[in-house]
Amino acid sequence: MTEEGHLPTGAEIRAWAYSGDDEPEQDWDILIAWPENLPVLLEVIPDPACPLRARETLLSSLYCMVGHAQAKEDFRETARIAAQSGDAWLETWARRVREILDHPEAFNRKDWCGFPGYATKPAG
Repeated sequence: MTEEGHLPTGAEIRAWAYSGDDEPEQDWDILIAWPENLPVLLEVIPDPACPLRARETLLSSLYCMVGHAQAKEDFRETARIAAQSGDAWLETWARRVREILDHPEAFNRKDWCGFPGYATKPAG
């Protein structure tokens, strides 16, 4: 699906998510963890028509993106949108983002990027 040096587009991510196929590459969730992909992640994660396994992978990517970001503040607007999504996974992610924005000292990278981390307990 991707060539070396090519980051997947939103259309490629969406096509994979609905295909039911296995991840096209190792560390796919990390490969797509770029702010440019936030719109497609916010669109697909809450969609019950998308296979659960793909939704979980995309949610992992969303958490990973925050975990690796230097400027967490950049996620404030995305968290506001996610909080209004009506989806428990996205609402939980938004709450967790707001918590680290309000209390940066509470940030633990392993919660966001590790296993088991927040992505493995997305609504807790």
